[in-house]
Amino acid sequence: MRLDESHIARRRFLCGMAGGGTAALATIVAAPLGSYLGNCRDEPPPAFVELPQSQYELAPGTSKLVMYGRIPALVVRTPLPQGELRILVATCTHFDCIVGYQPGENRIFCACHEGLYDVDGNVVSGPPPRPLRPFHFQVREGKLLIALEKENLEKAIREAEA
Repeated sequence: MRLDESHIARRRFLCGMAGGGTAALATIVAAPLGSYLGNCRDEPPPAFVELPQSQYELAPGTSKLVMYGRIPALVVRTPLPQGELRILVATCTHFDCIVGYQPGENRIFCACHEGLYDVDGNVVSGPPPRPLRPFHFQVREGKLLIALEKENLEKAIREAEA
């Protein structure tokens, strides 16, 4: 075999390498971007969600994270003597981090940037620009009906009574 027959021109080799590198780079950038955009579907939340008793029967001063479709919801039972139920959207209004309940302090805390809310969702301190959004809810026949919009909750109650 002669050297001339298997020889690739330097220019052709470099063009092939540049094209392959560009294709690899495009794949590296496009794969995560496509995955991210695929998860950003503008899927509307359900009109209401019905939670079984196990999801909301909490001891005073405790909380539980539940899902309202794709929206995390924080169910909080306030300490005694009131022991009232609060349900709030569990994403911080500053940067959409998941918030958690601090039972000893009876407050809601965002660890991302130290945002602090009271149990009603009002901003106490930190960078959050607005309060946590509350859910409307009612206990009916041992089940908890929750909705972001009051009209949807009222409609669900009317349907349950019919």
